[in-house]
Amino acid sequence: MNEVVLFFIFISSSLILYKSSEWTLRYSLILSRKIGISTVVFGLIIVAISTSLPELMVAVSSIISRNVGLSVGNLLGANFINLTLVLGISVLPYGIIYLKKKEEKDIIELLFLSTLVTLIIFQGQKLSVIHGIILLVLFGLLISKLYRGGRIKKDFYDTIDESVKKIILLFIISLSLLLLSSHLLVFSALNIADIFALTATFIGMTITSVGTTLPELSIQLRAIKNKEYGLAIGDLLGSCVVNLTLILGFLSILSPVSIEATSLLHLIPFLFIAIFVVWYAIANKKKFTRFEGIILMILYLLFILESFSII
Repeated sequence: MNEVVLFFIFISSSLILYKSSEWTLRYSLILSRKIGISTVVFGLIIVAISTSLPELMVAVSSIISRNVGLSVGNLLGANFINLTLVLGISVLPYGIIYLKKKEEKDIIELLFLSTLVTLIIFQGQKLSVIHGIILLVLFGLLISKLYRGGRIKKDFYDTIDESVKKIILLFIISLSLLLLSSHLLVFSALNIADIFALTATFIGMTITSVGTTLPELSIQLRAIKNKEYGLAIGDLLGSCVVNLTLILGFLSILSPVSIEATSLLHLIPFLFIAIFVVWYAIANKKKFTRFEGIILMILYLLFILESFSII
């Protein structure tokens, strides 16, 4: 493809990504108020599921290619990147994330569930249909509990003139643009990197790793800038839970997954450390600061270095 066209796609998709994240956040907030649930719950139920669509597409492709075992590593890897790189980058520009007491409780429950499911994956040799059903039931119970606990009085907010149907349509359009622009940005970046003869290792450590989490990162930065911390953390941790319960449960039911524990050995310790750092900041400090963000980014860097036997 022509270099000029590639650079045009790169710049255009970057601009669309920037604006679509703003629109997605705006209509997420309006919808949560119309429906009558808190932003942290809406971030989990709707936004997190939507931004996990790339992982779902990978899962479907792995079933078609009969290579579902690889999807487990992909899901765990995506969770690790969300908890380290995405959260770390998100908090750096603004310095601090405050959470309400109810939001703290919801987030700690999400972290506990993520840890539990990760342990199940690590201990087992194979995820069967039974495991898949259990994971889907866990997801359903969590959604039900969070929804009931996150409901708010409708008159808590001022009346919004826009109709619900119009808001839903605009939310779907903005979210679709977000996902499409993320894909085009990664596509153009990979081709530009190829033109400049960059190594596959460099591309994997930079463009691909960041590119696969662009939807979550875009929502995070926009939400934190607008001080909608509940929606930001709800989307981030919600994506992790969606990956480990809904998508992995879906995978296990359609095609039982064989797990090679040794291939996950180097990732699991880093993942648990990331979960602990987030839990400690939220449960004890009641806030997430730039300091924790830097720790998480260093943890991601150490994982990359260890993966390529540099350390």
